[in-house]
Amino acid sequence: MIDNQSPPGSWKEELDRAPWAYGQHHDKGMAFALAKIRQAGLWHEAALLQHRIISLEAEIERMTE
Repeated sequence: MIDNQSPPGSWKEELDRAPWAYGQHHDKGMAFALAKIRQAGLWHEAALLQHRIISLEAEIERMTE
């Protein structure tokens, strides 16, 4: 099937918006865990956890420099 209706790059954008989908990652790490939380309808909670994780990772990196 040829998609001649979607703009160029739209499939890549779709993959980027859903990194846990379409078999992109076999690593069942943090992104997978957050995706499972979102699938349960807990979008706000997943966003809070993701923000906190990013902050903690940045702090760890700063401390180990």
